[in-house]
Parts: sequence; C-alpha cells; structure tokens
Amino acid sequence: MAYSSPSESGLSKASVDKLAASIAQQVGYEPGGDLGAIVKKLGGKIVVSDWAESDATSGSIRIEKDGSFVVAVASHTGVERDRFTIAHELGHYVLHYLWPKQNGKPVTAVEARRYGSGRVEWEANWFAAAFLMPAEAFKAAWTELNGILGEVAGHFGVSTEAARIRAEYLGLK
Repeated sequence: MAYSSPSESGLSKASVDKLAASIAQQVGYEPGGDLGAIVKKLGGKIVVSDWAESDATSGSIRIEKDGSFVVAVASHTGVERDRFTIAHELGHYVLHYLWPKQNGKPVTAVEARRYGSGRVEWEANWFAAAFLMPAEAFKAAWTELNGILGEVAGHFGVSTEAARIRAEYLGLK
C-alpha cells in the first residue's frame, strides 16, 4: 500500500493546544497516565523496534485508511522520551488524519517517519506537549510543586527539558 506524507493542519499553536487538551479529556487521559491504553482505545498499537531497526522506524506512525495505526518506538530509549514520542505520533494521528477527515478533506493512508522536519513536525510536537501537560493541569502542578522542574516533569512523566519548554510557553519561567 502507498502511504502519503502528512500535510499541515494549518491550526495555530494555541488551537493545537486546545485541541490536544480536548482530546486528552475525551479519551480519559490523566497526566502521567498510560499512553498504551489511549493508543489502543483509539484503534492503534505500539511496537518496539530493536536497535538495528530503530533508526529507521522509531518515532514513526503508519495510519491505514480505515484509521487503524501503528506507532514505532525504539527499544533503547527511556520512558520519558518514549512517552513524548508516542504523544507526538498521536499528534500526527489527530492533526494529520482525523482533523482533515472530520473536516471533509479526502484522507488516504498516512505515514510520518522519523527525521521529519517543518511545520507538520512542529504541530505534532505542540500536540504532544499539550496532551501530556495540559495548560491548566501544568499551571496547578507548577504552583503546587513550587516550580521545581524535576518534580513537575516527574508528575507528568516527561523529561525536564519538555517541562521547561512547556513552562516557558505558558509564561511560568
């Protein structure tokens, strides 16, 4: 089967942020929660590729025309990175498959591969950050944990770098 590359959603960063938080709420995701269960609930699965395969496939998603999908993560990466990778690939699924489909655009099978660049990847990163660290929950945790970056990151199951970037975006740092 031929797969097309994802196309930009054209949504602003603020719109992606709101959409990601809405999707997280719709699927019952709680910060730090099980992403595997969310992927399964949406009709997908996660595969772990070994070291030899991982350079080509890790951090990729293949979405079939029927909406089923497979997310590939590497066997040699850490939990926080894997969580962000999975949420990033969910961003591709929502923004570059579901969004156009729900807005009446023709949708084919889509594949987003590792090492992509440009706006499509930015959108998926924006989605991942907002999905894993919804703005209101992040602000509350930031206050409760006195802005201690490592503790905030641990609360959301992300790297300190991801939490730092989110804090900056939300004007907390």
